[in-house]
Amino acid sequence: MTSTAVYVRVSTEEQVREGYSIRAQEEKLKTYAALKEWKVFSVYADEGISAKNIEGRPEIQRLIADIISGKVNNVLVYKIDRLTRSTKNLIELIDLFNQHDCAFNSLNESIDTTTATGRMFLKIVGIFAEFERENLAERVRLGCERKVKEGFSPAVIYQSYGYDRVIGEKVQTIFPQEAEIVKRIFSMYLRDDYSLSQIARTLDEENIPTKRGKKWSVPAVKLILTNPNYIGKVRYSIADESRYFEAEGKHQPIIPAATFREAQEKFTQRKGITPTKRPKAGAYFCGVLYCASCGGKLSTKWSYNKDKSPKHANYRCTNSVNSKCTQKSLTAHSKVEHAFETYISNISNFTEKPEPPKKTEPPSHTKEIKSITAEIAQTNRKATEVMDLFMADKINFDTYQQMIQRGINQREKLTARLNLLEIRTTPAPQQKISANLQTNWLKLDNEHRLKFIQKFITKIVWHKETNHTERNDTAAIHNVEFTAMKN
Repeated sequence: MTSTAVYVRVSTEEQVREGYSIRAQEEKLKTYAALKEWKVFSVYADEGISAKNIEGRPEIQRLIADIISGKVNNVLVYKIDRLTRSTKNLIELIDLFNQHDCAFNSLNESIDTTTATGRMFLKIVGIFAEFERENLAERVRLGCERKVKEGFSPAVIYQSYGYDRVIGEKVQTIFPQEAEIVKRIFSMYLRDDYSLSQIARTLDEENIPTKRGKKWSVPAVKLILTNPNYIGKVRYSIADESRYFEAEGKHQPIIPAATFREAQEKFTQRKGITPTKRPKAGAYFCGVLYCASCGGKLSTKWSYNKDKSPKHANYRCTNSVNSKCTQKSLTAHSKVEHAFETYISNISNFTEKPEPPKKTEPPSHTKEIKSITAEIAQTNRKATEVMDLFMADKINFDTYQQMIQRGINQREKLTARLNLLEIRTTPAPQQKISANLQTNWLKLDNEHRLKFIQKFITKIVWHKETNHTERNDTAAIHNVEFTAMKN
């Protein structure tokens, strides 16, 4: 048995102007249903309501609910415009009818989906529906492109980290708390030479969430460092390079353009350094060691204690695994370290690599160097004061030792940082790098040695030498390739 829903609608204006009547529509439709032997499940009447949309019509909403629940499998209307005057709404309703095997009939237009003519009508509606969807997607794309070209951000749900946008406003505004984090991320990457993972870990340890309230990751940090939004630009189609473009935005920048360019240059410099494993302080040669015999990159292998804690790192040519290189056995990190120290102690001259012209003056570390120098001087004064206190019997020997040791530890950290900053700040060719290395390498701790190598060295060509008399292997450095010196 066909369970039919009779839907009638008339607006106040139509009833006055054209003489439409809810009751007249209802009578004709019930008569037609009786002739077809359809059982009328219910009459749905929206009286005095416009057909502009379906959201504001309670009876059509009840009809939709009954179709979805399976109570109705046939809809009968007097005219299509009684159901809706919106092409978009008509397409949506026909799709809904099809999904729930519900027939549709219009008395005035003689549309009956149980007949071939009625089914043809639905196919035509389907064609127009597909056209409308494609046309809508095209209009949305063109609209977004135009919006970006005019300087407005296309983001709808989430703005870039550091920005916000009030509902109804076209221009994004700076979110001060997040903007400070953006500046700090660029500072950590450029000034402190942090890796992306170190930056993410630092932010997580300080319980600083991302825009979506999640933990930081390497891709999330990279998105910050490569987003031109922070220098006042907007971009379109990030996922499709063929349609990607940038335009000048109407919003305020967070960082200077020179800082952003410096970050992109650093990314470019590091593209050629792909460590076989992530470099650590205990294996700071990881990623830059190459075999002199075959040219292959050296992999890093760790030795572990019984409690599974890292003991020391070893290096081995990656081509030795498939017998493409004769250098098969491992070489301890300590041997490579000794060979590197020997190499830099014998450096006398380098061929200077020409540096590209710089558009802007690089940032100076002079202020921080001055601050650290003052801290070291203050630490030395405190050590003298502690000595005076001990000589005057105002503190015992244990307290004296503890205070002196704290001062020594603090001075060593400050000195290591100062040495690294001086290396970065001194504008000099390759000879100056070597001079700084010869003077300061032994003073740097492992963490700062790692940072130095990542910033200034692209390749260390290594060779293992076997001493048959002493039955011992030693590492020898053939060549070291330095990057162009940058502040």
